[in-house]
Amino acid sequence: MPLSMCKIGSTVIVKDLDVDEASHKRLYSMGFIKGALIKIISAEHQGPMTIELLGSQLALGYEITSLIQVVTSKYH
Repeated sequence: MPLSMCKIGSTVIVKDLDVDEASHKRLYSMGFIKGALIKIISAEHQGPMTIELLGSQLALGYEITSLIQVVTSKYH
């Protein structure tokens, strides 16, 4: 499922990035790799989302969060 569909407070695992090469490099440099845990801090309907990744909070737009594929984490 896309990251953009996740609920506030949930923790998910990065599965895949459906982005172009430049965006992939930028996301990779921020820690978006397969298996990375993401916690959803806040989200607006089709708007920006604040997440926690590797101990840092990041704000991402709807367009990019809709291209990040995640799976739910049963253990976090």
